[in-house]
Amino acid sequence: MGGALLLGASSCDSVNSLGPQICDRPETEEPTDVTEGEVIGDTYRSADWDGDLLYFPGGAYYRIHHNLGAIPVGVQFYLSFSRDGVADGSLAPAAGNQVEIHAIDEETITVLNGSCSEYYLMVIAWTEAP
Repeated sequence: MGGALLLGASSCDSVNSLGPQICDRPETEEPTDVTEGEVIGDTYRSADWDGDLLYFPGGAYYRIHHNLGAIPVGVQFYLSFSRDGVADGSLAPAAGNQVEIHAIDEETITVLNGSCSEYYLMVIAWTEAP
């Protein structure tokens, strides 16, 4: 039991401002800018349901430009094991540390894949209540 406690303590020792060092993290603390996606009405969508999702490996740190001109009132993250999303039959809401929000403002949403798993990401953000 003492070994398990020691292992847990050592993983907490490798914390940077992006969170615990569970898997590889970006070399800089500046996120990678992502400008893909489109705004329709008051809703931003980073990709279509059936394709061209953003590659989101473990430790990826992105600043997603949503172009809404206002802080979103809602954001939903979906993950797939395929770039083609529902075209391959696999797209599900993110949970836990799969997508961690580090910042959100009138122009961007900054997220980190806090897991060590490799996914493809789709982001939907909106400025008006449904």
